[in-house]
Amino acid sequence: MKIKRFFVFLFRIFEFFQLKRFEIRKFYMEHLRTIGRVLYIFFGFLSVAILILDFGFYYPEEWKVYVTVSIRILVSFFIGYESLHILFTDKKWKEYLDLHKIELIILLMLGLEVVYEKNIISILKSYHISGEDTTLIFLSANQFLFLFSNLAHFFRLSKKRESKKLNPSFVFVGSFAFIISLGICFLHFPKSSFGTVNTIDIVFTTISATCVTGLATVDISSQFTLTGQLVILLLIQVGGLGLMTLTSFFSIFLTGKGSVSDTLMVKDLLSEETMGRAKEILKQITIQTLTIELIGAVLLFYLFPTDFPLPLPEKIYYSVFHSISAFCNAGFSLLPNGLATESFRESEGFLSIIMLLIVFGGLGFPVIYQIRSKVLKPFDHKFRWSITSKLVFFMTTFLVLFGCFSFFFLENHLSLKDLPIEKKIFHSLFYSITTRTAGFNTFDLSLMGYPMTFISFFLMWVGASPISTGGGIKTTTLAISFLNIRNQIRGKENMEIGHRMIANSTISRASATIVLSLFVIFISIFCLLLTENAPFIDLCFEVVSAFGTVGLTRGLTPHLSDFGKILICVVMFVGRVGILTLLIALSKKVDHIAYEYPKEYVVVG
Repeated sequence: MKIKRFFVFLFRIFEFFQLKRFEIRKFYMEHLRTIGRVLYIFFGFLSVAILILDFGFYYPEEWKVYVTVSIRILVSFFIGYESLHILFTDKKWKEYLDLHKIELIILLMLGLEVVYEKNIISILKSYHISGEDTTLIFLSANQFLFLFSNLAHFFRLSKKRESKKLNPSFVFVGSFAFIISLGICFLHFPKSSFGTVNTIDIVFTTISATCVTGLATVDISSQFTLTGQLVILLLIQVGGLGLMTLTSFFSIFLTGKGSVSDTLMVKDLLSEETMGRAKEILKQITIQTLTIELIGAVLLFYLFPTDFPLPLPEKIYYSVFHSISAFCNAGFSLLPNGLATESFRESEGFLSIIMLLIVFGGLGFPVIYQIRSKVLKPFDHKFRWSITSKLVFFMTTFLVLFGCFSFFFLENHLSLKDLPIEKKIFHSLFYSITTRTAGFNTFDLSLMGYPMTFISFFLMWVGASPISTGGGIKTTTLAISFLNIRNQIRGKENMEIGHRMIANSTISRASATIVLSLFVIFISIFCLLLTENAPFIDLCFEVVSAFGTVGLTRGLTPHLSDFGKILICVVMFVGRVGILTLLIALSKKVDHIAYEYPKEYVVVG
């Protein structure tokens, strides 16, 4: 009887609440919502400030109590704020979930953190990270997204933004410059490094990580703390994906809206034909990247060399770090001698996963999207490989095989002389793949002969494919240029590939990219000859490696002068964003004219 009365009582309370819900919601929208938003923004900045204080600076132990209390208040406010929003929303719940998926994910994370708090703390204690810090990370991530959503909404409504379309090249270059500036600030925090690291070395490391190069003037495993290494890992991830890719993804998909100008910018950045396809590819880029890196980390964990013992948390961390570094073609490693460490050099399984991650990262996001579509729908008759994908597959296969055979035959009696035949083939394949912008090495490159070093120049110069995590002039650029040369020899005006005619603008861009890249390389080598006292072959290798964002070196990088380090930083940045893209971003576009002058042919060649 008492149970029946209890349920009747609950039903009446629910009925009363339903009757009063409209009045309560009206009161909330008119009086409390504005105050809540102001407090939300204030607490957002406060949480970021506490995050920087806690992870970037050393402070007195007695401050810890106040930091902990502040975190609890921030978390409580966030939970209350989001709960009220869900309770009094005027939208359907499904629509609300679609628009606020990130906030709900953060709420779920906070809930799991409370339930499994003891387990999380026990795992994180090995890295001296407390449960309060993880809560703060979750909260701050949400605050960043909230602030970004408001800024994105402001730009959509801005008449200035709509009246003057932003140059995609300028946005792309500017995004890299912005994230480099943030990275330099974060790596200067006292908790980011052991002792004092010179500013020039911090700048060099930041640019190398953001441009996913892998060159380093200091050992990141011994010079930077866990905080500094995580900053470097974040720079690698953002640099590999491209900040504009991430911000466009958040703007279009996480805020639930996307203006026509937003979508047009994404379309131009991805070089796609339609806006709808560009939006879908942008969404898949982020999802596929995280999925591939997660699978790669799991495989690396299980294939981790058994004769290189590490505690479980460190083993997980090393697996995740090398998975992200490999997919983003960064080449950074936490190992003392990189993958040339004896245990890893002998682990073919571990190195095989590294190679697969490098190849996937270098194919380009649109190509990976097409591969995914073909795998999910193998019998879709409407599916058609794009010309870009066909060129990427052909050139990637050709360059990998060319590099592998070259290394095998040219280094057979040099760097490979002490290895059995099967290991010679394996390491030849690994070197061919890693030379294409990845930067991992399994042996001392100073032992390599000059003929193979010369071929390495070519492989590093070409680099990866367009809209990928790699640098260089790109595989499609080389393919288009070769086909253009063939057309010139045969006297054919139009370039046709797979029953498609290639636009003249694409051919001109490919030719300009090659010429400009050679100018950058030659000028940079000349400048290093004036300032560095090193063998000519080592200087050439350093510059080409930096331009291709490869990260391989013949041992010169740590011995560069300050001017040499600055010059290599510039070369890395130019190689990552593309020299032609950089010039387009810095130049003012010429207005189209409706008339033409008479043609006159100039003698060339």
